Amino acid sequence: MSSLEDAIAILACFSLEEPALTQAELTRRLGRPKATISRVMRSLRESGVLEFEPTRRLYSPGLRLFELGQICRSNHNFLESIQRRLEDICRIGGHTGYISVFDGTQMVALRIVRGSSPLAIATVPGHRMPLHATSSGRAMLALLSDRERRHRVPDPLPFVSQNSPLDHDALLERIQKIRTTGRSSASNETQHGVSSQGIALRDPESGEIIGVAVSYPDSLGTEELKQMIGNLLAQMKSELTRRGSAI
Repeated sequence: MSSLEDAIAILACFSLEEPALTQAELTRRLGRPKATISRVMRSLRESGVLEFEPTRRLYSPGLRLFELGQICRSNHNFLESIQRRLEDICRIGGHTGYISVFDGTQMVALRIVRGSSPLAIATVPGHRMPLHATSSGRAMLALLSDRERRHRVPDPLPFVSQNSPLDHDALLERIQKIRTTGRSSASNETQHGVSSQGIALRDPESGEIIGVAVSYPDSLGTEELKQMIGNLLAQMKSELTRRGSAI
């Protein structure tokens, strides 16, 4: 094991039930040489990742981990705000919502919000999709510079559907339309018979781009439904963007 792997294994031993442990106990649990554990724990202590209480000779998570946790918490809070608003939209519209982030040249679904409609679109967290062939993926790309976008999209574009952009010129045309109108939609692309509308927001703390989409069966995609979902998503983006500007 590398020193990094040893450090990760040590930190994984701590929990709410066991917030403090001795070096001897950690050595026993991990089955690593005493000298190795001692060296790694000394580095963790010196960097503030672990704290040491000499009277009882107990180690516990330190201030540096708390600081990193605060960063995670701020990102999580923004996701929670997105999810709460998406839940409202899915309750009103009755259809399924998705929250996604970049994963290399794809996007990965972090959270799924089920709507009340019995015709829910079946996708699970962790599902990956091509950025150029989804409504929220294209909205996410629209927030990037041309240089950043080229690093996010394969060349040539992989074929997904005749309804998806078939080359970079067609993708750029879609992106420019999203930038102009603020609206992004998809129909019969990654899933046959499925349409969606999407937006993208930038986390005010981390700068991470987060995609949001609502999908529904194409057969139910009346102009009234499309207009309602589009307006709700636009309102959500406006509210969260104003909140970010105020931070």
